[in-house]
Amino acid sequence: MFKTILLAGAGALALTATATADTPPGTYIGLAAGANFLEDINLNAFRTNIDEFNTGYYVGGVVGYKWTNGIRAEFEASYRENDFDFFFGKTALIQGTGQVRALSGMLNVLYDFDLGPDMALSVGAGVGASRVSLVDFFDGRDVVFAYQGIAEFEYMVDDNVGVFLGYNYFVADNFDISGFQDDYIAHTVKIGVKYHFYEPEAAPMIVEPPPPPPMAAKTFIVFFNFDKSDLTPEAQAVVAEAAATFASTGAVSIMVVGHTDTVGSAAYNLPLSQRRAASVKAGLAANGVPSGAISTDGRGFSEPLVSTGPGVKEPQNRRATIDLTGSGT
Repeated sequence: MFKTILLAGAGALALTATATADTPPGTYIGLAAGANFLEDINLNAFRTNIDEFNTGYYVGGVVGYKWTNGIRAEFEASYRENDFDFFFGKTALIQGTGQVRALSGMLNVLYDFDLGPDMALSVGAGVGASRVSLVDFFDGRDVVFAYQGIAEFEYMVDDNVGVFLGYNYFVADNFDISGFQDDYIAHTVKIGVKYHFYEPEAAPMIVEPPPPPPMAAKTFIVFFNFDKSDLTPEAQAVVAEAAATFASTGAVSIMVVGHTDTVGSAAYNLPLSQRRAASVKAGLAANGVPSGAISTDGRGFSEPLVSTGPGVKEPQNRRATIDLTGSGT
């Protein structure tokens, strides 16, 4: 099972060429709580009858960091507890309720898959240590190696706060308490909240080129927020002005070209630039420009307005240009 979890985690990390998720990079913290379902543990060394384990609970917190390629690493501290009923002695001389507890510290590595705006699906694995405790007629504890597989779905409710639903397959391996040995295997379903220490950049100032000479093509520039393709209010105003110019000058065609900055891979940024061009086309059409008069293209980060190295958030490179040609005046 441990090999299966590690292989699944490695396979997820190998997909980093896929578009990364629309959740922000950087440092984050999270808190979660949920239900803990414990598989059977052999406690019969000292007891003649034990009922099945009751549904228990989980509480935990994480501190982590996400890179722009979708990989994130985090430290998780958690506590799990499940009750069980037992009889001691063949004639049930002692009857009571006990608890199995697990206090754990885990280092997790996950990869986020993009599910659309503000949504991500994460898969990964973790390793660490767990102190498993048995609290009943025979109390005892043991600290052992632990590992887990993880799946989470997160939705961003604003730029900094996300809510998530998760599942953990958790194993504390081969503990030894009060003379018996077994594995602690738990299935945990949890819900929680994360706070991402991320500051959205302010929309850049709109910079228009100098007025062209008569009969020359006129160019407008629309800017976008980081990793977004929707039109800001400032961008909508520029698109409306371009549509009005098209109508008043008798221009016969418009070419819209989308661009990105250099953060992320070429495979991710080319579709993003195409989506930006498509958003501008939709805005022009909404302002009365015939769709047949508009052509679009996306160049990714291949033609920056401001030359930078890779991985640089340059606001002026996150743009789409609108070129009006064939003016009749």
